[in-house]
Amino acid sequence: MYIDLTMVLRPGMPVFPGSPKPAVIQWTKYDVHSYYSNVLFLHEHTSTHVDAPAHFIPGAKTLDQLDVSKYFGNFIAVDFSHLPPRGVIRLREFENALPRGADLGPGWVVLIRTGYDQYAGTEKWMEYPELSPELAEHLAKLGINAVGIDSPSPDRAPFEIHKILLGREVLIYENLTNLDQLVGKIGKFYGLPLKVEGGSGGPVRAVAEI
Repeated sequence: MYIDLTMVLRPGMPVFPGSPKPAVIQWTKYDVHSYYSNVLFLHEHTSTHVDAPAHFIPGAKTLDQLDVSKYFGNFIAVDFSHLPPRGVIRLREFENALPRGADLGPGWVVLIRTGYDQYAGTEKWMEYPELSPELAEHLAKLGINAVGIDSPSPDRAPFEIHKILLGREVLIYENLTNLDQLVGKIGKFYGLPLKVEGGSGGPVRAVAEI
């Protein structure tokens, strides 16, 4: 069974403060050109997307420089939708939430459900919880492939969590959705972006296979 974890990319959709809203502009028409196509204008970090290490680490790898195997792997999904606004996801709580049989290490993807995908476009959206530095350090030391979350970010300025994870080439997936369907399960995660030269990140079609 496959679960789509991707927000629809559309004009005017919610974006992280300071980012431009995407535009989808019709370029050709059936009745004029005999075929239909659009031109896309969007920030690299729009909708469901992945952050490459170069997003925060000068000189680090960009989307096209990463091994393609970094964009998929075995996943575990944990539920922190019970946290209050701006709550903190701590290491001990994370370890208690892990499903049985999750022996995390290289090749794994950790998916964290906050439930904040349902608030996209509202004021509450930016009240998302954050990962603690202790948890980020733990995940980075495990050498996992990526951390994914169903909110706009795993942290706030000065973005310490981004720097901890990306500094160890642990990719970050943001604005995932439908993680409630994965909690307590183990399967395969796929989130491949376009191979953009020099890309600091890019939209993905994120999918889980159970």
